[in-house]
Amino acid sequence: MRVGGQAIMEGVLMRSPNFWGMAVRTPTGDMDVQAEPFNSVTKKSKLFRLPVIRGFLSLGETLWLGMKALTLSTNIALGEEEDLSKKEVVGTMIFGLVLAFLLFLAAPVLGTKGVGWLIGNSIDNPILFNLVEGAIRIGIFMLYLVGITAVSKDIKRFFAYHGAEHKAIKVYERGEELVPENARKLDTSHVRCGTSFILYVLVLSILVFSLLPIDWWVEAVASRVVVIPLVAGIGFEFIMWSARNQGNPVVKALIWPGLQLQKLTTREPTDDQVEVAMASLKKVLAKEEEASIKPDATGQLVI
Repeated sequence: MRVGGQAIMEGVLMRSPNFWGMAVRTPTGDMDVQAEPFNSVTKKSKLFRLPVIRGFLSLGETLWLGMKALTLSTNIALGEEEDLSKKEVVGTMIFGLVLAFLLFLAAPVLGTKGVGWLIGNSIDNPILFNLVEGAIRIGIFMLYLVGITAVSKDIKRFFAYHGAEHKAIKVYERGEELVPENARKLDTSHVRCGTSFILYVLVLSILVFSLLPIDWWVEAVASRVVVIPLVAGIGFEFIMWSARNQGNPVVKALIWPGLQLQKLTTREPTDDQVEVAMASLKKVLAKEEEASIKPDATGQLVI
């Protein structure tokens, strides 16, 4: 069974095929562990399960679920009792999407136009334009990661939970008991990490965007927004394919940059943090096991 997850405030979210759950360390040192059913939109239609389409839809679900869990975990970690409304989640997501649009779509296009202005000659070649644009986009991403890590101790702790999430999943995938001792020998990288996914999307965008117009900056930015679902879907298919074939020498070379980049977004966790990640994973696995044993229409148990 494939599982995934992400770090949240003082905890870890885990997701299995039919459930999502999270474990959060409370101010008293206890753990708040909870899980809920998860019905992916990709199960509702064969069209939604087609390659590329399923990737973009899964990404949207991951963003929604992650934002919801992050807000809930913040309230738990701070000891606040506050109901989470859909408006709050939507508002936070919109703010994040606008920020991402400005940093990773508008700024690189305008920056490339600015480079052309500085050298006294506009960059008219689409391939050269997108190489410069892609370099600016990757540079912004790297500076963003380095910057938030340097200015915030909370981010470093957040990244340690990211490492704990990876270690817990790797222990599970190795078929070992979910105890912190089994995680100590493992590193904090994982082939299906979202950090790697973002890097792949940034690189793929250079190839795809080279087919788009570059004359008017508004048209250039708008066209990139339109094809982002395609780029994200291709990135999803690549990361799933690479996870299945990671033993291949060529695949190892392709995923190596993403694994190295994860050194910026993960930190070595404590046993206490790994324990939280494993509690979240155990919760969704237990829910999957419970759901696999249920009475059918005749009252018989179906396993």
